[in-house]
Amino acid sequence: MNKYRWVVKEGGDDAAARELARALDLPPAAARLFASRAFTDPDAVRAFLDPSRVDTHDPFLFERMRDAVALVEAALRDRTPILVHGDYDVDGISGAALLYRFLNRGDSQIRRFVPDRRKDGYGISERAIEWALEQRVGLFIAVDCGTSDAPRLRQLESAGIPVIVCDHHLLPVDGDVAGVLLNPMRPGERYPFVSLCGTGVAFKLVQALEASGVRGAESTASLVDLVALATVADVAPLVGENRYLTRTGLARMNSAPRAGIEALRNFSRLSAGSINTRHLSFAFAPRLNAPGRVSRPKPALEILCVDAKDRAFQLAGILEAENERRRELTQRVQDEATAAITDMHDRDTRGGFVLANEAWDEGVLGIAAARLAEQFGRPAILMGSSGGLLKGSGRSIPGVDLKAQLDHFRDHFIRYGGHAQAVGLTMEPTRLSYFADGFGQRLRGIVQPERGLPLSIDASLTIPECDLELLDFLARCEPFGAGNEEPVWLVRDVQVARETCLVGDGHLKLFVYDASGARASAIAFGWDRPQSPEDLHGRALDLAVRVRKNVYLGSVYPELRLVDLMDAGSEHARAGSTSARAQE
Repeated sequence: MNKYRWVVKEGGDDAAARELARALDLPPAAARLFASRAFTDPDAVRAFLDPSRVDTHDPFLFERMRDAVALVEAALRDRTPILVHGDYDVDGISGAALLYRFLNRGDSQIRRFVPDRRKDGYGISERAIEWALEQRVGLFIAVDCGTSDAPRLRQLESAGIPVIVCDHHLLPVDGDVAGVLLNPMRPGERYPFVSLCGTGVAFKLVQALEASGVRGAESTASLVDLVALATVADVAPLVGENRYLTRTGLARMNSAPRAGIEALRNFSRLSAGSINTRHLSFAFAPRLNAPGRVSRPKPALEILCVDAKDRAFQLAGILEAENERRRELTQRVQDEATAAITDMHDRDTRGGFVLANEAWDEGVLGIAAARLAEQFGRPAILMGSSGGLLKGSGRSIPGVDLKAQLDHFRDHFIRYGGHAQAVGLTMEPTRLSYFADGFGQRLRGIVQPERGLPLSIDASLTIPECDLELLDFLARCEPFGAGNEEPVWLVRDVQVARETCLVGDGHLKLFVYDASGARASAIAFGWDRPQSPEDLHGRALDLAVRVRKNVYLGSVYPELRLVDLMDAGSEHARAGSTSARAQE
């Protein structure tokens, strides 16, 4: 019956939780949550619940920040053209928009560029290099790319064009880099927070410029919404500095949204002032990513740069149409890849999957790979054909560093890069068979053989504990995302009432009660399990749920969102606390 492998964290009901509840006047369920995440120091919990500017770091802690500031100051002073080179995903688009909006003063010449996935491939575009050389730009700034592109960037440096790289990707194995590199992942870097996204690094550059007296077209305070958008969309951990920047950026979006954000909110059918991290992940990011996946990314960059509301709404309409096309292409790839994997005789013993199809659109391979990784509990790499080469994307599962695994096969790639959970690669078709077999064999010893992804369950929750006090506590824990995942609660041994039924467009409305008679309901959207509501009537179940705020006819109440269910008393895997990373 259960879809996931339940892993219940230890430590959620011990003396530490009771002491934490007493010290901070927390609901017992809240204290169990913190204890399960090894978060029991009262001062640390207070700081987590109330993040402040002290969680941010001095931008000049980057070893080469003063060099970068000097280059920007010189280009602005000399009024030479500056080319800002982004990337075609939300992080690269947001970072390019952030730098453009800050630097685009009346006395400056700022050019912006985002590569075309099909024409340019992964990383720094050769077209951009050629244009910069032809135009003799005074400064080239790369954001969310450039760390692995030293040979191309040296063409600029050799011509006397300085380069700044604002990136967060892992360095190449040989450590070869070019330009003034601002990257918290650089070995020996002094900046204390390693989890900034590319836009976050660009924001630190802007902070340093502002602190040095450089007047921007916008203030850093007004640009933090773009940092929040990129941080969430790029699945950067929402801890430490990222947590503060994302919370501040969301507040900015909801109180004073720029034209592009307001247009995206309207097309996403969201209420004014209600934007949260889930909306950034599942409404804004897909729309902004869509043009770069199925056509050209320019509209996605422009919507974050324009101030005219009419133009922003026009661009949002383009993004909406492109996103619909992206959905169709993704579903086609996913269906064909699923069929291919299902037909594999060794499907359940392979550590990962590598598939290629000339007809697959390379722009949607990353999304389809992510869905396959979740469906089969294995890393997945999908490739399509382009210009006689195979180009593709890969997505991983928790615990498998995909970039590190590709490092072992680097001689087989023309280009590759990325990070632990997502990679891009280009290779000769003749290399495919060896790579696919070697990749699957290598990961066989790393990936657990069980089918299905693990579901980490934080703490137990009783029906009476699911109240408005718990909702208030969860609001203080936001923003949720990578590194600060939305809690999953275990509601044990409840009986399914006969009112349980399907509602709306195939959603399961589950009514349950516990041994004391306390009643609750949970909703499972898009119920696709073989069990009908009638099959569940009268059964004793354990539920894995999330608790969300809902409003009906002006009344606020906690709503249980069903994540998974299994027969009561079934064995659940146990795990020691795995969330010390929440305090990094």
